Amino acid sequence: MDQPPLDNESDFIAHPQLLLDKDGEKLVVMVKATWELPQGGDELELAPEERQRGLRPTAIPWGLPGETSTLFPPDFCVRKPSTDVVLIARGFAPRGEATDQFDVSVRVGPVSKVLRVFGLRVWEAGGSGLSSPRPISELDLRYEYAWGGAEFSDTGDATEEPRNPVGRGKVLDNDSLTHQPAPQIEDPFNLISSVSTEPPPAGVGAIQRHWEPRRSHCGTYDDEWLDERAPLLPADEDDRVNQVATPDLIAGRPLVGGEEVALSGTLRGGAGLSFVLPQVAVEIGFDVKDRDREVVRPHLDTVVIDQLFGIGGHWPTVEMVWRAAVRAPRRMKDAKVTVREIRPR
Repeated sequence: MDQPPLDNESDFIAHPQLLLDKDGEKLVVMVKATWELPQGGDELELAPEERQRGLRPTAIPWGLPGETSTLFPPDFCVRKPSTDVVLIARGFAPRGEATDQFDVSVRVGPVSKVLRVFGLRVWEAGGSGLSSPRPISELDLRYEYAWGGAEFSDTGDATEEPRNPVGRGKVLDNDSLTHQPAPQIEDPFNLISSVSTEPPPAGVGAIQRHWEPRRSHCGTYDDEWLDERAPLLPADEDDRVNQVATPDLIAGRPLVGGEEVALSGTLRGGAGLSFVLPQVAVEIGFDVKDRDREVVRPHLDTVVIDQLFGIGGHWPTVEMVWRAAVRAPRRMKDAKVTVREIRPR
């Protein structure tokens, strides 16, 4: 399919894409800026062109697709109501000394999350309790180590923790938990005492579309939808289905740039760091044949802080994403898109 002409006046990556919405096809323009914190620095710098990250059509998992949690979230969707904050990191014990537990935290403006990381421990008889943790010095912050799980039997029996099907603890028969690995990442304000605690899974990464609470926002895919609407999205789909962050890291109001970021326990030796999100915004113009020009100043809807795969090891690379959508033209070449950087209001 032809792409509309794109006049990208910014230093960011911009990509127009035809996507299905509830009321038809939309021309969606997504813009991503990639920033880096120089080693020893305290201010983010725009990454050079060769290190600007492209937009991801689909999620990138930690391991096997469908069996592991999300490492990098997808960028393609029509809209997000607010701002997702996603942290990709490893937690480190203070001073680099192995200990039985330590805390990791992230704060970006008004949103924050604290995790408690435990050393390896196992369930006691039937999940009635937890053994003492062994010493630990570091652990990837991924949902496989949190409360959750799913199990399916050959006889058709099934159980699932819909908020984290890849975690530890949710099984058909609690007796099978005895001496099996227990969760190592918890919410320090809602600690697990036994398998019956069933706390909200603790994490700072992206959650998948079929996990709760995103699942509840998908809308109704039934016979009526199949007969009357497919392939359009269900009329009752809630845009919150596109928010990929754990609920505590979705801003009540969209972030605007300029928010303070504070990370603790995510650098080797248990150190932290702080910086400020760049105060930038974008303006996206749509010139479609036989229509009035539309100019959109979209809100910042995604902030990904990556401390594992950026330049300089654990010094973060930060992705910021904006998007805007209009009714798709009959032919993509009948539209022209202009993207420029502006100062936020």
